[in-house]
Amino acid sequence: MTGVAVFDAYGTLFDTGGLVTRAEAEAPGQGAALVHVWRAKQLEYTWLRTLLNRYRDFWAVTRDALEFACEATGLHLSAEARDRLMSAWLGVPAFPDAAPALSDLVARGVRCCVFSNGTRQMLQSAAASSGLSRYLDAVLSVDDEVRVYKPHPAAYDFVCRSLRVRREEVLYVSSNGFDVAGAASYGFPTAWVNRRGLPWEHLGVTPHRVVSSLGDLGAGWV
Repeated sequence: MTGVAVFDAYGTLFDTGGLVTRAEAEAPGQGAALVHVWRAKQLEYTWLRTLLNRYRDFWAVTRDALEFACEATGLHLSAEARDRLMSAWLGVPAFPDAAPALSDLVARGVRCCVFSNGTRQMLQSAAASSGLSRYLDAVLSVDDEVRVYKPHPAAYDFVCRSLRVRREEVLYVSSNGFDVAGAASYGFPTAWVNRRGLPWEHLGVTPHRVVSSLGDLGAGWV
C-alpha cells in the first residue's frame, strides 16, 4: 500500500460551505446564493484560463469570480465587504473529519500532503488556522511552478516531481469528481470522498476507492 496520501484542499479538507456564514453577514438572506455562484464561477474560471492559456493565480481568479457572483445576484457590496469575503478564504474551516483522519494516517506512517489550485498563502493560512498544519508533510500549489489548473495532467505531474515519487506510490484523495477523474487519468490511485452521495462523473475513468468520509481512508492501510 502507498505511503503517500495527497489531498485536495477545498471541499476535501476545507469546508467552503463555511464561507456562507461570512457571506450572510455581508448580505443577509442572500449569502448562500452568492457563495453558490461564487464557487461555481471560481472553478469555471480555472478551467477556462487553462484552456485559454491565460493563467492568473487562484487569489485573483477568486476575486474575479466574486465580482461576477455579485453582478449575477444583483448584490452591490462595498469594496470593504468584498475584501472581507476574500479574507474568509484565509481561514476557511476544516471538515470535522479532517484532523482525526490525518492524525490516524500519520500515526500509520503515511506521508500526508496537500495539493491545490489555491495559492501557497491561501493554503498555508487555512492549514494553520484550522490546525491541520501539524499533520502535513508538504503543501503544494499549482502556482508554485506549473501554473496550469487541475485537472490538466501537468498539474498532477508536478506532484510527482515535487515529492520525488512515482505516480503509483501516491493515493490521491479528493471530494471533487473532476479532480479525481484528472488524477485517475494521469495514473494516480485515487479515493473519491463522496460526502453527498453524488453519482460518478461520465468521463471514462473511475476512482479506485469511494468513501463517504475522510475517516474511512485508514482502512486502506494495514
